[in-house]
Amino acid sequence: MNSTMTTVGPAPRTGVLRRWPEWAPWAATLWALGYGLTALGWTLTGAGFPVGRADPDRQLSLLGGVPADVGAPLFAAVALAAAGTGAVMARYRPGAPVPRWWRRFAVGLGGTLTAVLLVVVPDTRILAVAGYLPMILFKAPFDAEMRAQVGDALGVEHLHQVIALAGGFLWAAATVVYARRTVGSCARCGRPDRSAAVATVLRWARPAVYVAAAIPALYAVTRWIWVAGFPLGIDADLHADGMADGSLWAGAWLASFALVGTALTLGLVQRWGEVFPRWIPVWRGRRVPVGLAVVPASLVAVLVLSGGLGLIKGSLEEGMITADDWAAVGPALLWPVWGVALGWGTLAY
Repeated sequence: MNSTMTTVGPAPRTGVLRRWPEWAPWAATLWALGYGLTALGWTLTGAGFPVGRADPDRQLSLLGGVPADVGAPLFAAVALAAAGTGAVMARYRPGAPVPRWWRRFAVGLGGTLTAVLLVVVPDTRILAVAGYLPMILFKAPFDAEMRAQVGDALGVEHLHQVIALAGGFLWAAATVVYARRTVGSCARCGRPDRSAAVATVLRWARPAVYVAAAIPALYAVTRWIWVAGFPLGIDADLHADGMADGSLWAGAWLASFALVGTALTLGLVQRWGEVFPRWIPVWRGRRVPVGLAVVPASLVAVLVLSGGLGLIKGSLEEGMITADDWAAVGPALLWPVWGVALGWGTLAY
């Protein structure tokens, strides 16, 4: 476990990222204001609402059944209310009295907004883009057909989900800062950190990390078995078609990326996850920056949680799982567990 958790006192606040408690609340407020005004535009014009029934690929979206005339004004009202609340939160100065009811409301609103933006709004499409991004960056400069396919596939729905993810992380940071400041804790590190809650997080960190490492490994094994020529848990004709047109190799690429994620996940509870091992040039022996592990792990945890919930929704509605095709979707239904376990391990790190 990262030994920096027991250091006494906050680290020197140098650099923009290390000063996140100062700017995150204002950034979250501006995000909410901008989003609220945009949603107000959707409401007044009746056009542009990027989710719900207006979304052509809404089957795996948790918001797929929301009509625009309900969703747009609701999004506008919540975001504008959050902007006002965020401004009050950002202006708070440590030591000032805060009514208990207001603190509960502000922290509750911030936490709810964070959950909606990080878990409810994104779906499997943004997860797919993240999973195939390394392959796209590697091949697209040399493959005109792939560039065209990527351009056709990406739409306003993807942009909206990226914006929602950015807002979710900003509101998570703003809510944490406000909650800490109003109880007299360090806004950046949260100390004192010897609470029962912290002890519980640390106690279950290792089991959580092992679960988070095992689930993508299971997914990867099924995909590599397919490209090895064995139709495990998939219709034989569908397997033959995938081998013939090469589409199964895309799944194998994603499986390889998942295995890399498995290895990196284990680093959350290993010594080499705290200090770069000797076989890594330039950085050998140096401490691993906490953000280098926490930022990508947090993003993956959010994406697999939201994407997994969307897959479960789509599977229940469309009957996507059968006894013969269990491996096609079955391992992905464990993604919400993966997301929660990875989030737990990241928090402990």
